[in-house]
Parts: sequence; C-alpha cells; structure tokens
Amino acid sequence: MTINIFKKHFILDQLRILFTLTLLLIIGPLFSPPLQAQIMVNGLLQNYNAIQTTSDYEFVAARNRLRFNLNKNLDIGGLYAETELIQRYNESENVELQLREAYFDWYLDHSDLRIGKQIINWGRANGAFVTNILSPLDLSEFLTQDPLDLTLGVTAVNINRYFGSNSLQLVINPIFQKDRLPEPDSRWFPIQTVDAPLPINYAGNNRNNTIQNMQAAARLSFRTSPNLDLDLKLLYWAHPVPAYALTINLLNFPNPPSVDLTETYQTSPMAGYSMEFRAHKNLAIQSEMLFVHERLFTFLPVSVNQLERALDDLTEAIILLQQFEFRNDGYLLKKPWLHSMIGFQTEINRTTINVQAYLETIISYEDRILPQKFFPYVNVLVNRPFLRDKLQLLSIGRYNIYGKDFWFQIQGAYELSDGLELSLGTNLFGGEFISPFYGHFTFHQFRENSMIFSKIALYF
Repeated sequence: MTINIFKKHFILDQLRILFTLTLLLIIGPLFSPPLQAQIMVNGLLQNYNAIQTTSDYEFVAARNRLRFNLNKNLDIGGLYAETELIQRYNESENVELQLREAYFDWYLDHSDLRIGKQIINWGRANGAFVTNILSPLDLSEFLTQDPLDLTLGVTAVNINRYFGSNSLQLVINPIFQKDRLPEPDSRWFPIQTVDAPLPINYAGNNRNNTIQNMQAAARLSFRTSPNLDLDLKLLYWAHPVPAYALTINLLNFPNPPSVDLTETYQTSPMAGYSMEFRAHKNLAIQSEMLFVHERLFTFLPVSVNQLERALDDLTEAIILLQQFEFRNDGYLLKKPWLHSMIGFQTEINRTTINVQAYLETIISYEDRILPQKFFPYVNVLVNRPFLRDKLQLLSIGRYNIYGKDFWFQIQGAYELSDGLELSLGTNLFGGEFISPFYGHFTFHQFRENSMIFSKIALYF
C-alpha cells in the first residue's frame, strides 16, 4: 500500500493537534473553577480514519470530531444542547460546526413537554428505518459514521402524556427537514452514475417550508405487560427517501439535450406499529410495519433494455428521448407502499444474535414503475463481549435478496481506560453487477469503497 508523502505529514500534523486537544481537555478542568451543581458538561473527542482495501488505497474518510453536551437543570424542567465541530482533513481544512440538539424540557405531573431541535427515535429495526423516520439522518459519509452519529435533531414540539405505564406522544414539526444526502460527485452518492451520452444534472430538494408542509405524528405506547412492548403510530409526514423527478430538456439550444433529476418528497398519511414480544428470557420476537398512503415512484415510458442501449449511442439516446412526453408530473406516480419487518433476538453464551427480515411492497403496482413491486432483504447482527466486557466484538451485515448485493462490517472496540476507547474494523461492500436503471439502492455500487478503519474516542 502506497500513501503520498504529503498525506503522511498531514496526518501526523492532525494527530499532533488531536493529542494537544486531548491534553487540554484532561488537564484543563484541574485549573478551572467548578461549574454550578445544576449544570453538567460532557462530550467526546474522536479521531476516525478509513482507507480503501481496493483500487488506489485512498482515504475514504479522515476526520476529527469534538462534541460538547450541556445539560442545565431547572425547577420546572431543563435545558439541553449538543453541538460538535467536525474537521474532515482528507478533503480540506474546513471545519464544520453542527448543532445536533437544542431543546427545553418542561415536566408536569402526568406529562412532559419538549420544544426545540431534538432526536426522536421510534423503532426497533437494526438494518433499516421502518417507523423510525421522524429525525433526519446524516448520510453524507454513509457508513463511516456510528449509527448514533447518523441521527440529527428535528425541530419539533414533543408532548408526552402518561397513563400509568402507558403513554401517548404527539410530535408536531413545523419545518420540513430532509436527510443530509451525499453530493452527486461523492463516492457515497446513492444513485449509480453512468457514462451517458447526454449530461445528467442533479438538483436538490425544491420543497418550500409553508404551513401546508407542517408534519405531525402520534404514538400510543402500551407497557402493561412485562413481556410485550407495543407502539401504535399515526403520521402525516414525508417519507425521507426521495423520488427523483425527470425533466427532459430536448430544446436546449445552444446546449445539447440533457436530463434533470430533482429530489422530490410527498407528505402523506401513514400508519404503523412497532412491537417486541419476549417469548422466553432469551428470546424476543420483533416486528415493525409502516403503511404509506401516497409515496412517489419514478416511472418510464420505455424499457430498461432501450435505456441501456442508449448509453453507448448518442443518436439512439436522442431518438429515445423523443419517446418521452412533455409532462408536468416529473414522471412520478403516487402509490400506496408498505414496509414491514419481522425478526428475533436471542443470547447464547453471552453472544447476542439478532436477525431481521424486511419487505418493501408497492401496492397497486404498474409495470412502468422503475422499482420492483417487492424488495426483500435481511439484516444480521452478532455481538460478543470479552475480557470482563472491556472488549466488544460486533458483526453486522445486510443482504439484498433480489439484487444479490451485500454490506458486511466487523469491528472490535477495546476500553483502554475509563473513558478512552480504541476501535478497529472493516466495511465490505459487494454483489453482482446490476443495471444502473435497477430502481433500488444497491451495495454493489460501493464495492470500491470497501475499507479498513480505526477510531479512537475520549469521553469526558
């Protein structure tokens, strides 16, 4: 493996900066006046590096993360804020300041009120997001981030009303917040790029934040039985996975014909549930389902074979585009959609095993829709502690059945001392080649991003 000398020196400089910051964070509190008892400050200092195991052995990710959490207790509730600085030194010297959460809590006798930017987790799925779609995700660097770091805060009014062990939760979101998706030139862009004879332009979300786009969700939680956790959910929300509207620019003189793809979202009534039933002390059955009344899907008036032939022939591409009508709907259809999961979790000899099977179903399907009617996949997670729980070995993977593509991760995390943790691992992507007009997410397109990674984290 060869690495540019400049990169070597640059990485050493970054490690020196990290080491200096670590010393300041450890020694600084010894010379600082004590904080008031009702204020708590803690945080995280983390260095992460990932290098390709294929191709040119480039850096897939290299960053420093400094996070601060502030929690202040009040007589009627509390204030909480979480912010972080992220330096991605494999790309530039720019530092990103990100406010993950900032909210106010008000505690009443039988209810709680939370107002502000907050992370809301609704779900039990490990390999996907079924009903857990309220908080946006940071997918800009995809799986180089921990699952906890993927979730960002959503601006909302969050009310919980308690009825003994049961509860009713209402969430109102006045501002639509989409996931942070990778840029089109990123190695993590979710759409397969093709060498098309006509230019393809990608446009971000064109959705306006108006009163009509206000979102709301309600969850009724039942906890009366010690063996059953059941959540029933009603939502009026926009599903976070966008459809891409097509705009065909045939008469684009003096520029050549082109195609525009625009992220598009649809707010829709939804209903679902999330359930865990403990059938035995070492066996839990898990299930989730979300029904979306109207979800957008891209359709095409031509066959996939015609599209693939047009990739190699400009004349064929122009003839093909002439078969596209001039439409105002962006070649999008609204269809009911169902996302379901069933799985189990058990523990054998201190080894936790979780297996979950998923199925996405387009209801009232039409053959011209680009995605398939059924899209099944499976997720498996195995976790085992060693050395009096100082060492954790984790293995997780997902297999898309129709596409025959997969992602697999294995990592070990060792607690060097109290608050200091070192992790080493690998992410592998692969699968069979599939058409760029497949219509579904596939791990095959990320096969060149297979990597080994290291992470050192200091919690303070």
